[in-house]
Amino acid sequence: MSSVSERLERRNSIPIIYTRGTHYEVGYDVGRTFAALIQNFLEICSTLNEEFIPAYNTPEGRKAYDDTLRSVNENFPQYIKELEGTADGAKVPFYKLFLLHMDRIITVAAGIENETLPVGCSSICLNQGEQEILGHTEDAISENLNLYYFVSAHIVTDRPQGKWSTTEEKFTSLCYPGHLPGYTMSYNHHGLIFSINTLSATFVQAGRTRNTNKL
Repeated sequence: MSSVSERLERRNSIPIIYTRGTHYEVGYDVGRTFAALIQNFLEICSTLNEEFIPAYNTPEGRKAYDDTLRSVNENFPQYIKELEGTADGAKVPFYKLFLLHMDRIITVAAGIENETLPVGCSSICLNQGEQEILGHTEDAISENLNLYYFVSAHIVTDRPQGKWSTTEEKFTSLCYPGHLPGYTMSYNHHGLIFSINTLSATFVQAGRTRNTNKL
């Protein structure tokens, strides 16, 4: 297994994909286009391989996984379809991608979480007259280095999807490998721009989505 130090130094370019289709089709395009990056990340991600997967292989962890997947599928089935598309396109197991989205939920449920200090990004907004600037640091785990990509997508469906009856989404988002768009800095076609700083809750429960603070 390759280490982070054996990979290239920080690159000055980030690849981007422009895609249009259903949630599954967009996910598949992303997975197929960035398969090498996603596969590489799943191979070297220590949090996934040393914490999430061992937790998933416990009875408590598997129950938490099933409960959370069921809940997300009930409320936001379109995003499960999108993640399935990414897994199929990248030729990687779906459960590994879903574990990335569960994050601490799986380790807390299995009772094997190590005590860690708070981590996350920082955002600074300057609002001076007619000029508005949003600055953001992307303080992610080191294994993400050189594996980021942009997704510019226009998602269209012929019938309402999920809890909010969504029929169209159009956005551009910086993405962590194997993650759905929207968990990092993004903007949509309405002109809404946001960054994300993670707030780690002390108590997390299975059957619910991760808690994040959007700025």
